[in-house]
Amino acid sequence: RERERERHRERERPGTSAAVWFGRHPRSLFIGSPSITVFPLLPRMALLRIWSLWVAVLAAAVVDLGQGARAPGDTRPNFVILLPDETRAESIGVYGHPFVKTPNLDALAANGTVFKEAHVLHTQCAPSRCAMITGRYMHVLGHRTQTHLVREYEPNFFRYLKDAGYYILWMGKNDMFSQDAFTLSVTNWTKGDIGVSQGKAVYPFGTPGYYSFLSSASDFFGNDSEHNGDYRAVVKGLEFMANDPPEPFLIFMPGIGAHPSYGAPKDYYDMYSAEQVSKLAPLRPPHVAKKPKYHEGIIKYRGLESFNQTFFDKINAIYLGRVSYVDWILGQLVTGIDALPAISKNTAIFVTSDHGDFSGDYHLVEKWPGGMDDILTRVPLIGRVPGGVKGNVVEAPVNVFDLFYTLTVMAKVNVSHIHFAQSLLPQLMGDPGNMSRTVYSEGGYQYFREFEPNDPEQAANYAKPSNNYYPRGQEEVKEGCPRVIMAKTATFKLVYRPEGVSELYDLKKDAREMTNVFDQPDYQAVQKEMLMDLLKMMIRTADVTPVLEDPRGPPPPPTPQH
Repeated sequence: RERERERHRERERPGTSAAVWFGRHPRSLFIGSPSITVFPLLPRMALLRIWSLWVAVLAAAVVDLGQGARAPGDTRPNFVILLPDETRAESIGVYGHPFVKTPNLDALAANGTVFKEAHVLHTQCAPSRCAMITGRYMHVLGHRTQTHLVREYEPNFFRYLKDAGYYILWMGKNDMFSQDAFTLSVTNWTKGDIGVSQGKAVYPFGTPGYYSFLSSASDFFGNDSEHNGDYRAVVKGLEFMANDPPEPFLIFMPGIGAHPSYGAPKDYYDMYSAEQVSKLAPLRPPHVAKKPKYHEGIIKYRGLESFNQTFFDKINAIYLGRVSYVDWILGQLVTGIDALPAISKNTAIFVTSDHGDFSGDYHLVEKWPGGMDDILTRVPLIGRVPGGVKGNVVEAPVNVFDLFYTLTVMAKVNVSHIHFAQSLLPQLMGDPGNMSRTVYSEGGYQYFREFEPNDPEQAANYAKPSNNYYPRGQEEVKEGCPRVIMAKTATFKLVYRPEGVSELYDLKKDAREMTNVFDQPDYQAVQKEMLMDLLKMMIRTADVTPVLEDPRGPPPPPTPQH
């Protein structure tokens, strides 16, 4: 691990837009465009002379990229993906929320396709993103924690696109790639273009409510790009597109979105009231029977027992304000793209998220790494593509990794590794989708290092009582966070935990998942069928054969043979 870190430190050249990356075999130069390989390994002075020459040559090449970089006849679409963190589907107008203002998300759906049942592969940031970019379930290569990211030897959809000539521009949060994989999969990126301004914690440390994530309003407005990194990313992305960019391109904007703390820019903090939530969109109550242990544990460990319903309604109202701010940012992005006709006509726009948020439902806050609640797994997925249908509403279940595989299909890029994603291009062109499909999600921990307080990369933060994630770490270690897998169809949802409470919901009768019918006599046939489906799914996907093959014989002997 330390050698790997040292290798990363040696590769970095801070303070410049061009960087030299020394790969393992051979050395290579990386300057915001596909790698240029230098053979053989050269002495330092010779390498520096070549570097100086290439800086001059490639500086001219980069300037020229903006003047007809797309090859004649290359009609592949550009892609712009907005991925606001922790944004749940049911808090958006087009997904049925009764009063939240999301005109731009609603308009994107009206001019494209909205997937009503899009589910993430995990309810934590990093495992969810690792799955979506590889098309593989979390269990295939062990991306179960926040610090085990996609490695350079793992195929991923962005790398396919980059190798096929796409300019991949990244602005926002990572939680997806190791450093080596990042440089192989992304052409250029910015630093610090993420975040939403908000005030201070409402409750001081040491008092009840401190661990609720409740914050005050920011001193800044939402249109202040200096203090709102999510919006600044959009501003920079539009500047890139307006200045004769290299095409085809993919711009990825993984912002902080609606992620706690529950605060917002001053013009969004009080956009909605607790009274509105109570009357028009009442939250799910606490202490629901036959729910998993964390439903009580989060309340206990975060010290939320003494707060009344109005407190949680207020949290949800602020969260809705953050969702409306995400919507405003999307509006700025789409308006800016549509003001560039040459770009707009050949650019697909997508919005999705990595997972949802409790935001007051069940008197819970934030998320849980072993939670499969609908408000955690179901996220927005909306797309507008060149030549696509308008106003298509897809009720069939899909997984979010389907979107990222679809990019390669639209780009006509061959994907050679084994994956489990399905193309959404038929739905984007008007198809209703497969109503008989089952989608899956996973989570939870079992072994010592999986628990976040035991992870060396995270242990220091989880040891600080002043850290908002301290109580979650305590709950994980003391109460457990058992491994879990979800199977969801259009009519039923099974959540199976080998240790702990399993769940089964009849979605036609109980869309809000309030009545757990697991082990009830009337549902034994459905339960047995879905458990067998999970067994089959795990056997079919438990491992994948690598793309590269190895010779079966030994290498040449290290010493001369007599």
